[in-house]
Amino acid sequence: MINDHNLEITEQEYRDLEIPSYSLLASIAKQGIDILGGAKTQMFQLKFGSLVDDICFEPSVVANKYYRGSPVTISSGNPKKIIDLVFDKFCIQGSETELNYYDTEIVAAARKLGVYDKYDDAKILKTILVDKNENYFEDKVKSINKVHVKDEMYEMAVAAADTLKTNDFTNIYFQDDDAELETFYQFKTVQTINGHQVKVMLDCMVVDHKNKVIYPVDLKTGESPADMFDEVFLLHKYYLQGGLYRSAIKAIVDKDPDLEGYVVASFDFVYLSKMNVYKPLVFNMPMLLHKAAWTGFTDRFGFVHKGLTELLGLYNDWKEGFSMYTKEQNSNRGRVIMNNLIKEEDEG
Repeated sequence: MINDHNLEITEQEYRDLEIPSYSLLASIAKQGIDILGGAKTQMFQLKFGSLVDDICFEPSVVANKYYRGSPVTISSGNPKKIIDLVFDKFCIQGSETELNYYDTEIVAAARKLGVYDKYDDAKILKTILVDKNENYFEDKVKSINKVHVKDEMYEMAVAAADTLKTNDFTNIYFQDDDAELETFYQFKTVQTINGHQVKVMLDCMVVDHKNKVIYPVDLKTGESPADMFDEVFLLHKYYLQGGLYRSAIKAIVDKDPDLEGYVVASFDFVYLSKMNVYKPLVFNMPMLLHKAAWTGFTDRFGFVHKGLTELLGLYNDWKEGFSMYTKEQNSNRGRVIMNNLIKEEDEG
């Protein structure tokens, strides 16, 4: 059955697989192939969306992944230098959080830094072991390898997750009392599509065994109001995700005899705006757009969007040793004819 194709690996292990994914292909579409062989762009953490995802689909990871509250800060100066040195040298995730546990290390750090030269050990400890410094140190240790989330954001994420689980339009994705429905969260798989090996990770996939329909779903959150999701959809190249993910699930169905007769529905994006986390909307990606995701298309605003076929071709060219240049750029010895800058007039 379909669960046989779900990789039993962690999210980090999935991300470490050197196989093209939606996010990689979307980056190529936005920034060009130089992101593969040239300078790397820094990825920023989409904290709110990730937190809502985890609360909804993997609640067991929340405590180890996030640290609730604003970071505790202290003024720069000798106490901070000493505490930071002790932290950097002796602390890992799970270390003792009480600063007075490190009295020997505190004194050694002060001596190494050459500060408080005229203080004896007791006076150094009396200077360092005060409430504000102890709170700063405890906060640093407890948040090792975790993402700081302010209380306001955490509470909003909990409200968003509760909305998704109870709203009439979205609660179907969280039902566990229907024997005919099987729901998978964070479904990870590697499939070969049109000769290209790809990896996908679906937030949610509902399998309706009674009607033999598989519904692939992804959750999106953002700053924009829900009524503007179509623009966000184009901006972030979500059509690539929908097209790639549905094709990957269809590849599973096509080769698994236990899934004979099952069909894969068109992709759904569940969107929640931070402007109103109580109003989820489900945006369906029609089959015409699934096809366009592979072939490429020009949108209603006149912008041209590369398709999955072209983007996977660019990736494979790079993997085959064409370095920073596409196969066409290499064959033309770096010469690019700019013949696409002027829109041709329709002949009438």
